[in-house]
Amino acid sequence: MTQRDPKPTGATRPEPRQPAGCRGLSGTQCSEGPARAPRLSTALALVLLCLLPALPLRAQTSDNPDQPDPELIERTTTEAIEAFAAGRLDDASAKLDQLIAWEPANFVHYYNLACVKSLRAEGEAAAELIVQAVERGFTDVGLLGRDPALANARATPTMQNMLDNWEQILERRIDTDLDRAREKYGGRYWYVKEPDLRLAYASAYDEETLTQTRDEVRRLYDWAMDNIFGDTDDTLAGDDDAWVLVVLPNQKDFRLWAAENYGPAARSLTQAIGGHYAHDEKQLVTMDLGATTRHEFLHVLHWRSNTRHGQLHPVWVQEGLCSLIEDYDLGPGGELIPVESWRTNQANFLADTGHLLKIEDLCALSRDRFTNSRPLAMYAQARVLFLFIYREGKLREWYTHFTEHFREDPSGLASIDAVLDGDLEQINERYAQFCKDLPEVPEEVKRGMASLGIEIDATGTGEGLRVASQVRRGTAGDLRLNDIVTHIEGRPVRDYWELVRVLTSYEPGQTVKVNYRRVRLHQETEIVLKAAQ
Repeated sequence: MTQRDPKPTGATRPEPRQPAGCRGLSGTQCSEGPARAPRLSTALALVLLCLLPALPLRAQTSDNPDQPDPELIERTTTEAIEAFAAGRLDDASAKLDQLIAWEPANFVHYYNLACVKSLRAEGEAAAELIVQAVERGFTDVGLLGRDPALANARATPTMQNMLDNWEQILERRIDTDLDRAREKYGGRYWYVKEPDLRLAYASAYDEETLTQTRDEVRRLYDWAMDNIFGDTDDTLAGDDDAWVLVVLPNQKDFRLWAAENYGPAARSLTQAIGGHYAHDEKQLVTMDLGATTRHEFLHVLHWRSNTRHGQLHPVWVQEGLCSLIEDYDLGPGGELIPVESWRTNQANFLADTGHLLKIEDLCALSRDRFTNSRPLAMYAQARVLFLFIYREGKLREWYTHFTEHFREDPSGLASIDAVLDGDLEQINERYAQFCKDLPEVPEEVKRGMASLGIEIDATGTGEGLRVASQVRRGTAGDLRLNDIVTHIEGRPVRDYWELVRVLTSYEPGQTVKVNYRRVRLHQETEIVLKAAQ
């Protein structure tokens, strides 16, 4: 468990949180931290049998006291899918009626029943069910427009009116989400819409900190379009993309959120939970403004891309891509450059000890294996594989090839073989050597290394790192007890690992500019770095 006592910058780092973004697909249980409140994770939209590989969608718990256990719901869902696939539409309809009675908040069942009724030439009834699905959170207008099972529903005035006014529907939804956030958090939070990124924020942090976060998110978007999505998606923030509510809570509200989503045990384990992006709810919640926010925002963009292409990428792609930009430095032009981190240390260790998975084995991992069998090691290997592809200058080309050839190979392995030089055996050898050559990233400030020369609370505040001791005047610039350190030379230091990584790129005796917040004032000071004792 994370050490809560004040620690100097040379102290042992806190325990790693749950991997940022460890959220599962549409509500599946994460592998680390407390068990999440029971939620069904395998409901499938029937029509996707024709369009996609098995695509998990949301299945929510209900206030219905007669709701059966999740296994019965899952079994009934499977039976409905099988009946639909076999053309037994009456059987499928009966099963879906039962599922709606059990889970009236789950848009999947309404959508599926609409497909059944549309195929039975009950177009208006199907359209009304689509309206109900949208009211409960369905937002994939692309699927509404291309799904062959909904042809009769699309011919109705109800459905046409919905499609013609889709942008206004999405606007009303995000306004409703913001209203609910205001009811929950009140006037203590800032509420801001970011139309060109299709984001809305509910933030407990002050206005300047929120502005910094919004600016960083915008840089992340630009980086992702330049380095990953630019050849497959002209934009990932278009009029048809659903808005996402980004909640940046204070520590108290985050603990309440964690308990609501992961069960009561989360109250004592919040340092093991970083946050998550729930795609069905279109809500991103994060306890820190650093690695977790970056990871989860990349999930937003990746899910938008998946939705555009009607694809569901495997877990190693989802988590590896979104882990890549967790840690970055700034290039000479201010561009973001992914760098080594504590995750790469793990991959380096696995390579040195002969336990690094071959690329084909990593690509073949199921979600269950990835998230439940040594998940930190799996996240590390997925991130480092993408760091390897990125440094070979092939990341954007790989993603383009992968999306274009997804039906032939949904694992992504064939795309690695296609865009990287050499055959797969040579690529594996080069990748393994890359992992062995990764420099060690210090995870604590050791004796003799550069430090701020003051005690820092290693648990962090989400916003940055709190000065945890009285500071003698002149020994650390203008810093004082309880100031929150946020940046060093413009580089974010939102958590302990970031602080250590940034500090170790300097030498004792160097002077650096440090940004910090004191109550409501954001200020900058110069500090001469000290050798850690």
